[in-house]
Amino acid sequence: MKSCKKSFLLLLGVALLLVAVLTGCAKDVVDETTGELTLLDQMGREVLIEGEVERIVSLSPSNTEILFALGLNDKVVGVTDYCNYPPEAAEKDSVGGFDKPNIEVILTLEPDLVLAGSLHEEVVTRLEERDIPVLVMEPQTMEQIYEAIRTVGAAARVKEAAEAVVSEIEQQIDSVQEKLATLADDEKVSVYYELWYDPPMSIGNRSFIHEVITAASGNNIFADIDDNYPTVSPEAVAEKNPRVILYPDDHGTAEMVTEQFYSRPGWAEISALKEKRIYGVNSDLFSRPGPRVGQAIQEAATLFYPKLFDNQ
Repeated sequence: MKSCKKSFLLLLGVALLLVAVLTGCAKDVVDETTGELTLLDQMGREVLIEGEVERIVSLSPSNTEILFALGLNDKVVGVTDYCNYPPEAAEKDSVGGFDKPNIEVILTLEPDLVLAGSLHEEVVTRLEERDIPVLVMEPQTMEQIYEAIRTVGAAARVKEAAEAVVSEIEQQIDSVQEKLATLADDEKVSVYYELWYDPPMSIGNRSFIHEVITAASGNNIFADIDDNYPTVSPEAVAEKNPRVILYPDDHGTAEMVTEQFYSRPGWAEISALKEKRIYGVNSDLFSRPGPRVGQAIQEAATLFYPKLFDNQ
């Protein structure tokens, strides 16, 4: 009987851990004797953090934004060259590019916590060999953003600040969606997001930008593509006839981009061009899964349904 009970408890523990990984629910366990903290990151890895976190290096812009949103500015000692928000992030020491951060530089900063992304597998391995704890945070949905904020907050012992940040985002999104609740399904606009122009690339249903557009009650015209960033044909866009077109505003001036769109065969008849509903948006705001997600959704909704937000 004891053997059966022990086996059952072991299986139950494994099952609960599997559920936590599959549902993306980060759990933290504190050893009351030593103060050591064990966290589950978004790659399903258990990460042990010993003592207070005082020196943090971030290897991705979205993680950097989370750290600053949590008020951990003074503990951030290193970021990548692409960590440009908030502006104060640029004042931190650089550890190189996002895809290939410099491990030697990271080590000289003597971090007691590193926040990485899914692209940093080699970096994670090499840092862990030196007993440096690394949390891999790679949110792609709203719930995963909340989870990432809470996990980082737990690691830095600022859980209350994390809950406050999550609450603020939720309130911002709720405020937007209250206005959108009046829309009928046939009133929701179809949206084409041009991520790149040569060749044209858009967003499938696995991308974070798709999440933003959907939360703002827009219908992504390529939501049927089970991918992040598919290459699409100009003819396919024309056939789907979007009512709104969005593009990253660093692709050129509005005049230049609009002229390029009009030059494509069949595009002059697209509703978005005929109604002049072509908008350049901040690519960082729309593509980074972090604490500014509420702001991105609000901006998208305002562009899609300006009459609903006239009084803001």
